[in-house]
Amino acid sequence: MDMPEDESLLKNQTEHGPEPSQGAARPAWAITTLASVLIFTTVVDVLGNLLVIVSVLRNRKLRNAGKKLKAL
Repeated sequence: MDMPEDESLLKNQTEHGPEPSQGAARPAWAITTLASVLIFTTVVDVLGNLLVIVSVLRNRKLRNAGKKLKAL
């Protein structure tokens, strides 16, 4: 019993799975480096925001900085 060409081609492709696309996989060192940069950036951002909040809470002059703009 002969199979049509389309059906045999489909069967051959599904048995071995899809072919991996070019450039889809990244090396482990690249993933580690990108994750480290992202974590470092996030930590620095949070610490910077905390420093601004502490500065505003400790210095009363920083709380009222918007009044100067109203005078213009």
